[in-house]
Amino acid sequence: MDEAALKDLLKRYREGNCTEEEKESVELWFDITSAGTDWNWESGAQKENLRANMLQNIHAGMRTPEHRPVRLWPYIGVAASVMIMLFAGWYFYFSDKNQHTPKEYQQVAVAPGSNQAMLTLSDGSEVLVDGATDGLLASDGPVRVVKRQDGALQYENTGKTDDITGNPAARNTLSVPRGGTFQVTLPDGTRAWLNSATTMTYPAGNSGAERLIELSGEAYFEVSPDKQRPFKVRSNGTEVKVTGTHFNVTAYSDDRQVTTTLAEGSVIVSRNDQSKTLKPGQQAVSGAAETIDVYAVDVESALAWKDGYFVFEDQDLQSVMKMVARWYDVEVEYQGTMPQQRFGGTFSKSKGLDGLLSYLEQLSNIHFKQQGKKITIMK
Repeated sequence: MDEAALKDLLKRYREGNCTEEEKESVELWFDITSAGTDWNWESGAQKENLRANMLQNIHAGMRTPEHRPVRLWPYIGVAASVMIMLFAGWYFYFSDKNQHTPKEYQQVAVAPGSNQAMLTLSDGSEVLVDGATDGLLASDGPVRVVKRQDGALQYENTGKTDDITGNPAARNTLSVPRGGTFQVTLPDGTRAWLNSATTMTYPAGNSGAERLIELSGEAYFEVSPDKQRPFKVRSNGTEVKVTGTHFNVTAYSDDRQVTTTLAEGSVIVSRNDQSKTLKPGQQAVSGAAETIDVYAVDVESALAWKDGYFVFEDQDLQSVMKMVARWYDVEVEYQGTMPQQRFGGTFSKSKGLDGLLSYLEQLSNIHFKQQGKKITIMK
């Protein structure tokens, strides 16, 4: 590939006109060059802004057929020749490696997760949501549970009584398995997105019921405002309290901590006798040490799972593979010493496991062996 062809590829990437393979090559090159060189960024914020612009352009390309140009490379004119030489060397190296090196993990294709969940009603009966037809799924007193055409659930109150069968404490449970994701509109109008391997228990009705959510896993909430009844999420000893806001809670049992990320509004995160109030763009982490630590974060990256992306932000291999295992419903084991590499980058969750493993292998010297639903990691 000569200089003119490389310039044309970068131009087509900026305009959203390159193929999926070309797009992945450019993005992977950006991650590798950013992580492996002393790039002269004026600040960390400048680098993150560029990454955010890249992700925004990918989102736009996925959602609409039109390709609107976004200027992703504001510094390309400063060192164009250097960038082209680096990219050319990288492109030929990995293209040649991909063509001539057999990959054990390509022997079996594992499909990405899908929209699926099990609903348990207040009387204990269960409904497999993804196997049900659109329309009315169940009735519980004055409340109807409807499956919409987009596959999400929605609660509708018929207005016949003030609560569920005279019992405002009645609760439903929505369980999303490994390899699944789901969306639901709760009886109070709050919208929730549930990630893989997540269980959420919530009020089956609206009037008179305390807005208390019990969560294991990960969910993003857009809370319907109600100053008289604060919305609470309880997970692993941590409580998040709001009246109306947008936030994300990650509380997987194997992580041993609860992470709350605020996108809009305000939340109070409490654990034992401690509490912290978050502002938009902040994240609270409460763990086994019984403390609550607050950090500034890139909210778009933290919520990328909801829009169908893995975003790795300087994460260790074990954290990355936990996300992979939940989404592709696979088992992961490590052979020998745990690799110490850390990863950064973006990858679409709509693609197969083989593509993600290839992406991770190209970013490191780690090798993956796949046998059915089992992945062995070898240094």
